[in-house]
Amino acid sequence: MAQDEEELRALRGHNPPHAATIIHTDQQAISAKGDSMSGSGTSVPWTRRVLHFCSPTRRLPILSWIRRYDGEDSTSDLIAGITLGLTMIPQSIAYATIAGLPTQYGLYAALMGSLVYVFVGTVKEVSIGPTSLMSLLTLQYTAGRPPGYVVVLAFASGLVELAMGAFRLGFLVCFISAPVTSAFTSATALIIIGVQLRNLLGIPRPGSGTAGGGGFFGTVLNVLSRLNEATLGDTALGVSCIALLVALQQLPRFTSARRTSRLHRTLWYVSLARNALVVLGSAFLAYRLAASSGDGSVPFHLSGNVEPGLPSFQWPMRGVTVGNTTVPFLEVTAQLGSGLLLVPLVAVLANVAIAKAFASEIAVDATQELLALGLCNVVGSCFRAMPTTGAFTRSAVSHASGVRTPLSGLYSALLTLLALGVLTPYFYYIPRATLAAVLIAAVTSMVDLGIVRRLPRPPRHSAVDVASWALCFTVCLLLGVELGLLCGMTVSLIEPLRHSLWPRADCTTVRDPSTGVRYRRIRPRNVPALLYPGVDRLRKIVLAEAHLQTAEVVGTSGEPALPLVLDCKRLVALDFSSVRALRELTQQVHRLGGTLYLRDVPSAWRSSLQLAETPYGLALP
Repeated sequence: MAQDEEELRALRGHNPPHAATIIHTDQQAISAKGDSMSGSGTSVPWTRRVLHFCSPTRRLPILSWIRRYDGEDSTSDLIAGITLGLTMIPQSIAYATIAGLPTQYGLYAALMGSLVYVFVGTVKEVSIGPTSLMSLLTLQYTAGRPPGYVVVLAFASGLVELAMGAFRLGFLVCFISAPVTSAFTSATALIIIGVQLRNLLGIPRPGSGTAGGGGFFGTVLNVLSRLNEATLGDTALGVSCIALLVALQQLPRFTSARRTSRLHRTLWYVSLARNALVVLGSAFLAYRLAASSGDGSVPFHLSGNVEPGLPSFQWPMRGVTVGNTTVPFLEVTAQLGSGLLLVPLVAVLANVAIAKAFASEIAVDATQELLALGLCNVVGSCFRAMPTTGAFTRSAVSHASGVRTPLSGLYSALLTLLALGVLTPYFYYIPRATLAAVLIAAVTSMVDLGIVRRLPRPPRHSAVDVASWALCFTVCLLLGVELGLLCGMTVSLIEPLRHSLWPRADCTTVRDPSTGVRYRRIRPRNVPALLYPGVDRLRKIVLAEAHLQTAEVVGTSGEPALPLVLDCKRLVALDFSSVRALRELTQQVHRLGGTLYLRDVPSAWRSSLQLAETPYGLALP
């Protein structure tokens, strides 16, 4: 991931200035309109808000930018779309193998994801399709089951994403911190590498596979114990493909972009198409070896037959046929378990993060991106596609190719459709070791172990980030990615919960400039809301201040204690437990011989608290 971001920064110079404005201008207007409506609160009728939410120009962004589309945009999108397609097709074939699916399922996902996003997508660089992360999660929940379970998983994930978009639940991904995301993706990349070592070395798969086989270490140990089953042909081909992919990736660095721009551009395109070149070259080699041998044998394992053409429309809710029986849809979803929530959550996290990375000029419409991702999965599942999300590598390729609009996805989809209709007979000759090499080379950049050195550096940085990263990374490798993500999220929430449970306050003596009255002000300084987790802590602060005032009165002149005023200016939320606690706290302070008032109380609270005006502030009954 870190390497992809570095390449992205280096390639930003290839993007024309106009490319950053064609879509974003209209989207800014839409966002501004939405903000003005939402800011008016209850003054806007709910029917009007619903109509605005369902507005065709808002939910079909293509209606906004297609009116400005011109020949220059078409040329740029054509180049970007073809370049992206050459990257997407071999990746999709490889990602299908991670999920334990036939090759065509990855191509179905690439086709439908690219096509649907043209109409509903908002970020021109985002490429929707199969990814290594989605493939591994799919394998986690559907290993050993028919491909129909994968289709149902994609359909259910799409429904969850649509629901998240409809209810504007995109903020949920904010609960996954950056260290947890890094640990999750790094562990996932290592797991994928461990799983693909079998194909790279030509070791046969176990009889009944699981996603992890005892976790990452169990998978690696299993491969090491079966090294005697490795074949020389697969190993030689796989290692050679990895070396060739790395060499092709470094090609643009051998020339200066300024002095020899044409040569640099040529080498850059060759580098982008490296996956396609390696896959086609290996397939051609296998075809020639099979043709030259008498029995059609080759010294390495091949992918096998691929179903040609686009499948017909099939409604996923009809269930899954297993043998001579049909498993009902609800029973299939029950067997998928937590995957119905984890798969869409991770997909949303990846897609929104990629959209934010590329749409740096404007704020990303997260709601529309959720709806777009949900539609890609729902529509794709009707054509037997596996779960999809945005891919950082492909999005970087699209950005570097000078993409202008999401219409570039149409050209990628057409290229994928051409592959399904014409090239599928030749997919039989693609060696498995080559696909494993493509995957290993692609996910290696996702491993970001260097973040461990960066985490403790800031002087005020909490050890919680280090702990959440370490726990998430370890549990993902040992027990599974879904449990690791949950553990990492739990630990990372300790820091914000600590501030909610342990609010702090500044206590100072203040003189009111208008009345000259002195009082003791208590101002919470690290909590934005007064909610039930922090009530007891605030109660202790106020009572401690009340005891202090009483002690000063008794031990000195006997003058009346200064009234206590709770400053609510920085608080924006209040719950029922806090309302009741404030009333009880007022009575406790009164029994100690003091008084408690509230100041700068939001108007929405006043009716709930039944406050009365006083010279010091608002008093509770």
